[in-house]
Amino acid sequence: MPRVCTLGYADPSLAGANTNHLNRWATQTRGVLRVTPTYNAKNGWFAQANAEFVVHGDSTPDAITCVLGTTDDLWVRVGKWNLFDVTIGRFQGWEIANHYGMGLDQNTLERSGAYFPNLAIKPTDGYGLSYFWDRQDYLLGGYAAHVYPTKYLRFEALGHLGAGNNTSNPNQFDIRPAAIFDVGYLKLKAGLEYGKAIPQDSANKVRDSRNGYGFAAQFVLNPYVEGGLSFARGFEDVLDDKGLPQLAKSNTVQTFGGFLNASPGYEPLVFGFGAFQNHRENLLTDKRPGAHYDKVDTNDQFQIFGAVQYTLWQQLYFKFVLSHASNHIEDAMKGIYTNSSISGRFRVMLLF
Repeated sequence: MPRVCTLGYADPSLAGANTNHLNRWATQTRGVLRVTPTYNAKNGWFAQANAEFVVHGDSTPDAITCVLGTTDDLWVRVGKWNLFDVTIGRFQGWEIANHYGMGLDQNTLERSGAYFPNLAIKPTDGYGLSYFWDRQDYLLGGYAAHVYPTKYLRFEALGHLGAGNNTSNPNQFDIRPAAIFDVGYLKLKAGLEYGKAIPQDSANKVRDSRNGYGFAAQFVLNPYVEGGLSFARGFEDVLDDKGLPQLAKSNTVQTFGGFLNASPGYEPLVFGFGAFQNHRENLLTDKRPGAHYDKVDTNDQFQIFGAVQYTLWQQLYFKFVLSHASNHIEDAMKGIYTNSSISGRFRVMLLF
């Protein structure tokens, strides 16, 4: 049950466009019930299913996060334990460069950063090999094969196939291979992804192609300290209905940063820290005279957080996160400005 307070500080140059400081309070409640029936056959073969039912305390999507899902994971998996499996349905891929420690949780205001809803330009989202990592909607089904050749090495080949929502009535396909080398105290991760959306009308030449790569290194010295560093870069190329490049919509995104969690020898108490830099730029060079001449539009957001968590009875979690974000925009139409925000979030979570 997170409670959130966000203070947004708008650049003074935006006051003429009715964009001023804002103060936002929010309470979010969410519950998940997971059912995972498993059938174990001889010689390590198995069949498994998973369904997660989501309930919300508010029945309208948040104006900033725009999320109101009723199902998280919903899949069927068949394979042989510790060797391989095939998974089909709705699920997340393996985290590669999108693990942010104890802050910047999905669907929170702090993850959005210095976001002012009445501005046309939204702060750039963090990219962590995450175009096709998350659960997909719009009639997209997930397919994955997992292989575990040794105790320390594992592979995932994740893909989606279906309608998608990047272009009007499209067909979409994507592939995301990833590998993790894990010896317990050290984890090395790397992956690639590629996907394309194509309209069902064969005469329509609109295309939306996305690809990227990412890698991360994490260490764990249980129960005292863990941390990680990550880097990822993604590319999006958009063509219009005549097959011509849409340079204003085509873009490159990049995120790098790291986190550190530490316990002072008393395991229920954990402190966390993290900092990440997000960058986005399009491919359209401004040829009009002025301060933005010969530049592309850029969006840079720096996010930093500190967190403290206490666990009671090994199941009840109390966490407070304090975060700061600074979002710098250089745009041919909107000008040059910097917004910032400070966010505090208190979360109570019960796992059973």
